[in-house]
Amino acid sequence: MRKIIAYAILGMTFILIYGSVFASIFIDVEYELNSNIILFSLFFNMIIMFLFPVIFIYLYYGGNVFERLYFRREGIGKSIFYGVITTFSFIFLIGIILYILGYEEENPLAEEIGRNLSIMHLILIPLLSSLSEETFYRGFIQMHLEKKTGFLFSLIFTSILFAIAHIEYGTFLQIVLPFFFSIFLGLLIHKFENIFAPLSAHFLYNFISLAIFLYK
Repeated sequence: MRKIIAYAILGMTFILIYGSVFASIFIDVEYELNSNIILFSLFFNMIIMFLFPVIFIYLYYGGNVFERLYFRREGIGKSIFYGVITTFSFIFLIGIILYILGYEEENPLAEEIGRNLSIMHLILIPLLSSLSEETFYRGFIQMHLEKKTGFLFSLIFTSILFAIAHIEYGTFLQIVLPFFFSIFLGLLIHKFENIFAPLSAHFLYNFISLAIFLYK
């Protein structure tokens, strides 16, 4: 019975995440972003992408919930260090590629978020978004799928899911970049088996991205 409930929660999680994604493709809904909406969205994502996986692990496996989601103290400093290095390397690499290609693209949703940012939001948004998304995509989906299907499939499949989840941004780069960034994040957690490696990388990437729009 516990496993049935666990799978029901997992199914609801995917419906909530990707139902809204695909709805955004076919339904053009315009709304004004403000700090309250941003915070509500963040805490809603925490429930879906952080709390639901925690409940699933507890119901399906029992104890050691956070250990099974790869929240580990061992090697945390090294994991964070390489997470930071990975982010700067990714930003540098993408910057060079886009410069060579001469490709530029506006990101109206990110710009709208940037206009509504405070210093508190500059910390809170990257923190909550990276915590929820890394728990769900890397600690939960990729690492548990890897045990059943192998590393390469779990890495690509998780990266596709991660990219699809960013369709709501409505730009080409905001689908392609998350896919390739997810590859880097997936390599980090595979290498270190510690959620703090991709989490620190993801936090820093989001922080830098928002800081650019805030001080633009």
